[in-house]
Amino acid sequence: MRKSEYDLLAAQWDAEGMTVDDEVLSKAVLYEKDPAKSAAYIIFNVPEKLNAIPVAAYERVGDLIREAEVDDEVKTIVFKGNGDAFGSGADASELGHYIGYRRNRPGERTKRPAQRQRILPDRNLLSEALANKVVNCLKATICQVQGYCYGGHMKIALGADIIIASPDARFTHPAFRYLGCAPQDMYLWIENLGLKKMKEIMLTMRPLTAEEGERIGFVNQVVPREELDATVDEYLTAISYMPLDGLMIGKSMMRIAMEARGKGVGEVGNWIGHAWATNLSLGEGEYNFVKERRDKGLSQALKDRDAAVAPRFRLGGGL
Repeated sequence: MRKSEYDLLAAQWDAEGMTVDDEVLSKAVLYEKDPAKSAAYIIFNVPEKLNAIPVAAYERVGDLIREAEVDDEVKTIVFKGNGDAFGSGADASELGHYIGYRRNRPGERTKRPAQRQRILPDRNLLSEALANKVVNCLKATICQVQGYCYGGHMKIALGADIIIASPDARFTHPAFRYLGCAPQDMYLWIENLGLKKMKEIMLTMRPLTAEEGERIGFVNQVVPREELDATVDEYLTAISYMPLDGLMIGKSMMRIAMEARGKGVGEVGNWIGHAWATNLSLGEGEYNFVKERRDKGLSQALKDRDAAVAPRFRLGGGL
C-alpha cells in the first residue's frame, strides 16, 4: 500500500453526520448508457476517497439498477469505479449515524440506539435498497474491479453475475475488524466463496486476492488493469446477442434456484444479524477500533492494526 492511501482512507471519517444532498449523491454515483453495447454503467466517482461513497448513495445505486432493469435498450449493467479503486465501502464517517448514533458533546455519555433504530435502516437501506436490488436484478450484471472492493462495494460484487478484476484487486468487508464475524450477506458469502474460504476470510479479517478469487470461482477473469475496459466490452458484445426475453427469463429461473438454496432466509438474516452485530459489547483488553481511532487518529490506527498481523492479513493488501 502506498503511504498516502492510509491518509485517503482516513479522509472517509473526517465529516460528521450523513450526506443526503441530491447533487452530491448524483456526483458520487454516475449513470451512463451505451445503447450500441446494450449496456448501462453505474460508476463510483469519489476517487479522492478511494470511491468511499455516502451511505445514502447506495440507495441511489439501487434506484439506478431499477432504472436500467426496465430499460429495453439495456441488457447488461456494469459497475465500475473511477480512479485507483472500485470502491472502499460507505463513507465510514457516516456508518454509525444511519442507525442512530450521534457524536456526543463534551461530557455526554454515548446512548446506544434501540434495536428498532438499527433494524429498519439495515433492512430498508443496506438490504432492500442495495443488496437485494443487485442479486435480484433480471439484467446481466458485471463488476469491473481494480484495487479495493470493500464494504458496500463487496456487497455489490457478491450479488453480481460476473466479476472481471485486475491482479491488484482485493475483496473483503472491513466490518469483520470491528464487528467480528458480522453476518453481512452470509448466504452470498458462502455461495460465492464456499464455506471454508468464507470462514477463513471472516475469521482472519483478511482480504481475498484476485488470483484466489479466480481460483475458487468468485472472480471470472483476472486481466491487467489496462485491459479491463476491453475485456468487459468483450463480455458486453457476447451478452448483447442474447434475446432480451431469453436473458430475463433465464435470470428469473436462476432466482428460483437460489430461493431453493436458501436465498430468502439469507436475506432476512442479513439485516437482523447486522442489527445484532452493531450492538456487540467489547470485553476488557479486546481490540476497540473506535477507541483506537479516537486516541490515535484513523490513519495511525489503520497502520497500527495492519502492522499487528502478517502482510497477507492486512487490509492494505500490499497495494
